[in-house]
Amino acid sequence: MKPRIRRRVRRPPDLTSLFDVLFIVVFAALIRAAAAQQALAQATAPPPRPAPQPPPPPPALAALRTRALATIGAELAERTPLVIRVSAAGTVTAIEADGKQLALDVPLLEHSPDPTVRTSYLGDRSAELRVCRIAAVHLGVPDLARYLVIVAPSDLRTSRLVALNDGLDADRARCFIEQHGFATVIEPSIASPNAP
Repeated sequence: MKPRIRRRVRRPPDLTSLFDVLFIVVFAALIRAAAAQQALAQATAPPPRPAPQPPPPPPALAALRTRALATIGAELAERTPLVIRVSAAGTVTAIEADGKQLALDVPLLEHSPDPTVRTSYLGDRSAELRVCRIAAVHLGVPDLARYLVIVAPSDLRTSRLVALNDGLDADRARCFIEQHGFATVIEPSIASPNAP
């Protein structure tokens, strides 16, 4: 019996990994070339043009605008100031008008048992609980037509509850519609450094 001899078959080397490496090198070179070309294009590009300014209004319109602003300013200057102080907790704490100061404790917010709505503004539910109506009732006047209503919260807008901010913003418009008063909300840093 003859012993069997195994023949070794030589396989050619696998070039797959060599092609992979070659592909990666070529791809990286293409990316670098594209990045260099883009950087060159950005460096040589002209700076962007500034946005065109709108043309000034015609002189007649500019004069009417100036007169309208002066008239509005004069009308507001004739109104008696009425200050409504609002605490950080969302309570009207005082009303100041005609040389009088009335201390109050009227809530503007209610806590809700609904976890998705933590607090709500009471003036959204009842017209009697809006800041201008509260002021008119406590001053004993039918409306606030002769007043410049200054709502003065004790905290900055960013520190107040969203429900209070939204309610006071809505009350500004409602004050004019319902009570005929011109209202504005003045932040504490603008109103006075010692505002309560």
